[in-house]
Amino acid sequence: MRVLVIGASGFIGNYLLDSLKGKHEVFGTSAHGNNFEILDIAELGKASKFLNKTSPDAILLPAGITSLDYIEKHPTETARVNVLGTENIAEYCKANGCRLVFFSSDSVFDGTKGPYSENYKPNPINAYGKQKLEAENFVKKLDDFAVIRTSSVYGWDKKKLNFVSRLIESLRNNKEFKAPVDQSYTPTYAVDLAKAALRLLDKKYKGIYNAAGPDFISRFEIALKACGIFSLDRKLVVPVRSSELNQSADRGKRNGLLNKKIVKELGIKFYNIEEGLKDMKRHEK
Repeated sequence: MRVLVIGASGFIGNYLLDSLKGKHEVFGTSAHGNNFEILDIAELGKASKFLNKTSPDAILLPAGITSLDYIEKHPTETARVNVLGTENIAEYCKANGCRLVFFSSDSVFDGTKGPYSENYKPNPINAYGKQKLEAENFVKKLDDFAVIRTSSVYGWDKKKLNFVSRLIESLRNNKEFKAPVDQSYTPTYAVDLAKAALRLLDKKYKGIYNAAGPDFISRFEIALKACGIFSLDRKLVVPVRSSELNQSADRGKRNGLLNKKIVKELGIKFYNIEEGLKDMKRHEK
């Protein structure tokens, strides 16, 4: 199968490429180059030309702008990529019989009653969640698709954009790190997320799937577990409440996702937070 990863230079995209190599004919794009073909999915004409030339059998779409606070301040600019870009890819897939696996988020919910099942009604409270939900709705019009919702993805990341990698970087440099005690998620190891995506390339799986870890845990508790496993100074971890962080975008207090459906149908085991952190430590280099 010819598989295109759109957003291959990003955090999740890198893990997807690693999981696909040797199993499928895989190629990737990036909005910024980074040794990949440059593709701006919001530019319909250029995107269509590239896709017609490469003719993938399936597309994995983790690409997008994910900074909640930046999106909250720049909703029109970011919707160009997160919504219009997804619509363009979905239109191509519809016209060409291409399978689309789209990556979404627990941000489509309001974070008051999580963790959530696939059947719970979305109710986003920030611009990012609204954009993801709008994009999901374009994808769900296809005959051949899977939507992967995930939560608080962590793992090694060159840009240090995820919570755990930022935490480790800060504490190793003896800098204090503020960790909310009132924001809880189901942290998801990027390796497991990539494995789930690989399985969801199979056309027999259609619909929405929650790909998330089994633990429902606060940011502060995650930080303390990371300190124990990576031998970091837990005194540098400062417990705070969300109201102290001056974040532009609202965050729910009870986020996260229930993974029963994907575990049952795909037979995937997700690492709990301690298992994931220990695996990160084993593979640091």
